[in-house]
Amino acid sequence: MLITTSHRPSYRTRSFIKDLSSVLPGSVKSHRGKKTLLQLAFEAKAVGAKYIIVVGEKKGNPSLLRIYEVSSTSARSVEEIIKHYASIILSGVRLSREIPDSSRAYNPQTINVDPMNCVNDECFLLSDILLKILEPRLSPEPDITIVLEEKNGIRLKFLNRLGRLCGPVLKVSRVKIIGSRYENRS
Repeated sequence: MLITTSHRPSYRTRSFIKDLSSVLPGSVKSHRGKKTLLQLAFEAKAVGAKYIIVVGEKKGNPSLLRIYEVSSTSARSVEEIIKHYASIILSGVRLSREIPDSSRAYNPQTINVDPMNCVNDECFLLSDILLKILEPRLSPEPDITIVLEEKNGIRLKFLNRLGRLCGPVLKVSRVKIIGSRYENRS
């Protein structure tokens, strides 16, 4: 997957995508610059990525993950080439450098999602989205495990094989799959 920012990102958002790309196996970090979504789609195809994550920000902080699906066929229109699949609205982010005792993940190859602490539908929906976009790298013995917890909202944590935090901690306020019955939920 290709991970990038909105145009002219803050230092904190650039640091966030660096953290995110270090814990998501097979992800490629791209500097957005003036690239359009179509140019990002061609870049994603060139590196073999099926999804693009665009990190949006509010007041200099990462606040939104827009997930786009890139068509593998030779499509004719922009809408056929790149499709907005889901949005994950964040209410807070802790970068790895802000977490004491956080370790670093070096070149992870596999990942898994642990929704065992999920209670409500939105947490399970987030789990389904993550499982879909990470499907080629899923493994029962992963290098990285994404743990979903529900404490005053949904928290998403990245743990290494030893169970130590190794990436950013995301506080999720809302999850939407675009074009589904979940889209207009509040």
